[in-house]
Order: sequence, then C-alpha cells, then structure tokens
Amino acid sequence: MCLRSLLRIVPVLAVSAAIALPAFVPPVFAHDPSGKGGPSPEIARRLAEGREAMLKLDGSDTAKGIYALSLQWPPSYAKLRVCFMGGTDAVNARVAEIGGLWTANASTSLKLDFGKPSKPRRCDPSAQRESQIRVSYDQPGYWSVLGQVSVVFLTQQEASLNLSGFGDANLAAFDDPEVRSIILHEFGHALGLLHEHQSPASACAQEFNWQHIVSYLSGPPNNWDEDTIRRNMATESAEDLMMTDFDAKSVMLYSFPAEFYVNGGNSTCYISQSNTEISATDRATIEYMYTSDMAQRQKNFQQAKVQFSAIVDKAASAGTKSVTIDFIGAFFSDKGVAAGEE
Repeated sequence: MCLRSLLRIVPVLAVSAAIALPAFVPPVFAHDPSGKGGPSPEIARRLAEGREAMLKLDGSDTAKGIYALSLQWPPSYAKLRVCFMGGTDAVNARVAEIGGLWTANASTSLKLDFGKPSKPRRCDPSAQRESQIRVSYDQPGYWSVLGQVSVVFLTQQEASLNLSGFGDANLAAFDDPEVRSIILHEFGHALGLLHEHQSPASACAQEFNWQHIVSYLSGPPNNWDEDTIRRNMATESAEDLMMTDFDAKSVMLYSFPAEFYVNGGNSTCYISQSNTEISATDRATIEYMYTSDMAQRQKNFQQAKVQFSAIVDKAASAGTKSVTIDFIGAFFSDKGVAAGEE
C-alpha cells in the first residue's frame, strides 16, 4: 500500500555555498538548534519509523545517497502549492514575499505558488487538492520537514513548516534581517536543503566543541538527547551526496555562539550573525536540483527510481522489506502540480 494513502486512513503512521542535499537517514526534518522546536512527538515517531524501515532495506552509504535523491520534488511538480494555517493575510503575504525569493527569479522548473499575492492561500484539509508546504505559526520553534516528506509522511491536516509566533507579529518585524533569515532558511528546507554545517564539504564537525554543545543542547530550552543533537549537528555521510564547496554565505548556515567551536570566532564555520540572503551558491544548488532542462530533470528522477527499486527488490528477496510501506509508490508516484493549476 502506498504510504501517501496509508497516512490518510491510519492516524498512527501519520531542520550552502556547500549545500548538501539531504541524506534521508537520519534527518527528515530540521529544526533550529538555538531553541526548542520540531514536529510533534507523534510525527517525529512516524518519521523515525519510516527511517528505520529504509535502514532495514539497506543501510549502506550508497543507499543513503539514493534515499537522499528521493526527497527531491519529482518533475511532475512544476510548482509547490503553499498554504497557511493561521496568520492574517498581511502577515502571510510578507512570509510569501520572502519565502518566494527561492524560486521567483531562479532558472528552475519548480516554483513556489502562494496563491493571490494580497490574499495567500489558506490551508483546507478537506480540499481534494494537495498543498505541499503547509505553514503554521502556533507550534514551538522554527522548523520544516525536508522536501517530499511533507506529503509522504504527513497528512494535509498537519503543518510541514512552522514559524513560531510570526502569525501575529507586527508587519514591521518582517523588515528585521533575522526574521528574513529564518523564513528563507525554513523554505530552503522545504525545497530539500540541509544545514550547511552538516555538509561533508565543511570542517564544522571537526571544529565543534562537542562537550560544550552536548551540555548546552541537552539543557533548556532544547532538552535534546544526544541522538537528536548528533542528527542536527553532525556531518552527513552518504555516497553520491551532492554538494558544493563550503559556503559561509549560505542562508542555510546557522550563526552559532563562538563557544560552540574549539577555536571560537576563529573557526572557519563561525559567522557572527545569520546570513540574510540566498547566496549565489544556494541559488545554483536549487537550479541544479530543479533544473530548467525538464528532460534532464526527468532523467535524474528515473535514474533515482531505478536505483531505489533495485534496493527494494533486493530487500524483498532477502526478506527485509517492510510490508506496510510502498516506498516506490510514495516517492515516485505520478502525483504533481501542473504549472497552470490553481
């Protein structure tokens, strides 16, 4: 059974010059290490089950690289429908204006569609049309699930991206560079980008003061266990994980306190304040992922499908394939949104 359908019926299964495309194992969502946040415990549990089912198929680095590709939005999506689960029209319009910068002027075959500029789309769980990015403001923290996770593992009733407290913010707040940075960062995740400090092209993990980080993030307000800390801070590893050189200007790079690094402010990964613009390499990465050359995008998609299918077939022969999750149907279905679709 396709997991997309399963999630609508069964409520139990169902956070960049060197941007790394996400390895599905371990992260499927990203949240801000500067404070508490992330999907609900129920959603986190569901995502963990999906992650473990993939690892059971094949936990090798080669497989992880293929899983990473499965999180990208398929070529059947000419655009992503974004909707809002709260906020005023004026607030949602500002969020849309900022988040939409990822694809507004990019040479891509994928665009972000927020509906009417002055009256952005409201989420309607009862609607037959699927919304791929569902923005809420009433949950803890700033976070987003990565790429297709929002429609494979979450239902239309559940937020896929959260901007805590922004829904009733004064409009002047959206002129604050830090607010702009947060919005751009989370929409980067929704398009499928990971944190820059987790890129294998960076030396951040080697420069981190892990003793301090674990002590800091295990206390309030985060209260994370060590596994969560490692998932959000450690370098990603997977063969064929696409990346560029490390980019200190990337909007996907966090501004961590100097104390997070052994060499403090002298660390190559340290930035004194958050980046507030999509860097040139951020832009180039999105344009590579969702190339305007549709034939190439289709070719990349089909190659990933063939590779993933081979993993599933091998696992079925070995008796390690999950009988409840149809990964091929979930990640490589014909679902999508046409360019002219409302």
